[in-house]
Amino acid sequence: MIIESPLVQAGASAEVLFEALRSPAMLESVLPSNQISEFEATDSGCSFKVAGGFAIVIERVSEERPTLIQYASQKGTPIRFDLHVLIEAIEANKASLQVRCDADLNPFMKMMAEKPLQAIFNGMAEAVQQKYPV
Repeated sequence: MIIESPLVQAGASAEVLFEALRSPAMLESVLPSNQISEFEATDSGCSFKVAGGFAIVIERVSEERPTLIQYASQKGTPIRFDLHVLIEAIEANKASLQVRCDADLNPFMKMMAEKPLQAIFNGMAEAVQQKYPV
């Protein structure tokens, strides 16, 4: 199942967005605070609980500077997914961003997880847009 945030524009270069979002510790600033709790970060990953009570543990697994950051769920997360942060330069100080999740969900997990995950990814895109206004 694919879950995508809206495509948003930010008033920052693709490189600035890439540097900000490749750091798991910086993800806390763009995750919607009303949707997550118990955030913890390491150099390459982070963990948090989402509304609905399940834990998310992700690790940065690859990147292509400055257009793609890929995180993947890890042990401790009840669902398997890949999270792609897609960044595209528009101008020197303007870029677009979209958060895309490819999740392996059975029908029961889809009912439980789809809405909270969609809210988190939409919130991430909106937070980037607010943090870096055009």
